[in-house]
Amino acid sequence: MTSFKPQEQPLYDVVRSSILQKLQTGEWAAGSRIPTEKELGSLFSVSVGTVRKAVEELVSERVLLRRAGIGTTVAIHTDAHVFDAYFNFVNAAGLRVTPTSRLLSFKEIGADDALAKKLNLTKGKTLIRFDNLRLCDGEPAMLDRIWVSRDRFPGLDKDSFLSRPGSIYGLYQAGFNTTVVRIREQVGASLPPTFVVNGLKISSSLPVLKIERTAFTFGDKVVEYRERYVISSLCQYQNETGLKA
Repeated sequence: MTSFKPQEQPLYDVVRSSILQKLQTGEWAAGSRIPTEKELGSLFSVSVGTVRKAVEELVSERVLLRRAGIGTTVAIHTDAHVFDAYFNFVNAAGLRVTPTSRLLSFKEIGADDALAKKLNLTKGKTLIRFDNLRLCDGEPAMLDRIWVSRDRFPGLDKDSFLSRPGSIYGLYQAGFNTTVVRIREQVGASLPPTFVVNGLKISSSLPVLKIERTAFTFGDKVVEYRERYVISSLCQYQNETGLKA
């Protein structure tokens, strides 16, 4: 049985950290049911109320899922989960879009200073870079240029990327035991670089929305850096926060 020493941080936050540790080590794998609140209370020597607050926070953060008749499970990066949590685009009518994708390129490169800093790696480390075109209603709407570390994804190749059954984050989770739990995005406007002009088939003078995204796994470790270029007349960025009615 785990026992806790008095700490300044709230006890429910200590329990939350302990649950995350078990997810990080794979003791509680994606899709598996975690122990009941009563069992967790006994495991961590805390009250059910403290456990409930920790679990509810992880549910709100989409790390855990409550499932009627099953209990609380570790979130799986299904397409529905990924698009609901990490895809913030709507069409001109305000309706969420569900794009299709097409791989344009897949190659290995060495990390320069800028990419090494983005991915928290040393310069020269081998990266996998892929360009993923996204189409809305069959029309090119956005292009993602994505970089990941070869060390983190040793078996990732073009064939496994193309044959993945679902989302890219689902591939990371199912194939490489790497779960994206948080993203950070910075949004701005940009003239499109040449590869975007060619991929989206647009004029080099057309401004596009540029979104820089860093994705993290447990322990605040960087999994992926990407630059997304969007034709804003086709897809509009929408981010909702706060209480929903």
